[in-house]
Amino acid sequence: MIRPAANADLPPAYVADGAAVRERIPPDTLRLAGRSIHSATSRNIDAPGRYELNHQMDFLRETDRLVEFSRIDYAIRRQAGGNAPASVPEITSQPRHAFNLERPPAILGEAFPYYIKPVSRSGLGTIGLKFARIGKSVCKAWRVGRKAASGKEYETPEYEARGLLFDVRRNNDVLDWFDGEKTRVAVEYSRDDIYSLNILVPMDQAMRDALVASWCVKLWNDLAVRFHKRLTWKEGEPAAFGLQ
Repeated sequence: MIRPAANADLPPAYVADGAAVRERIPPDTLRLAGRSIHSATSRNIDAPGRYELNHQMDFLRETDRLVEFSRIDYAIRRQAGGNAPASVPEITSQPRHAFNLERPPAILGEAFPYYIKPVSRSGLGTIGLKFARIGKSVCKAWRVGRKAASGKEYETPEYEARGLLFDVRRNNDVLDWFDGEKTRVAVEYSRDDIYSLNILVPMDQAMRDALVASWCVKLWNDLAVRFHKRLTWKEGEPAAFGLQ
């Protein structure tokens, strides 16, 4: 059987549950545009995206609590009527709600300021993220699990770290993303307010989804902090936030 040649403008093949597929997805560069995340290899500005959010990242603040993260799966449909030959294939997009990106109120005393929570059992489970500059590291993401009940009246935090998933480290003007095995898997950079993630290694769908969702959470935090700094600068309190 002859397979059609790959087209950079076409999305990956559709599957019923992309997160369950073990096939390795090749490296790619992703770019955030508004609420959509596109492949930089696409030659068509209107080509379908890979992922989407239900809020535009630039407008998210530290007071926002929930963002829906969806992967765009695709189906190829052919329509033919009567004795007519099969028509040109039509690609239809099917957004699949994969994660809720959550920022719980600080008063709850959670172990992690951000969580990535799957809406189904597929994937890598719940992910917790922390932001702290320790050496070159600026952000870490862990697979997390619920703590065993202790019987105390107030039990915080609800989750505890089970294994390091990603470690984000500064490297001059870019940020290197390492996995739990200390392999560099992606490079993050931005130019002229265009945010890009260059994925360097093949990975399965579940890991790719977790990486991109973690990148989105990091952008949410970075942009919210930047907005807060601009606001406090206008109010005459730049020193309190260590402006660089």
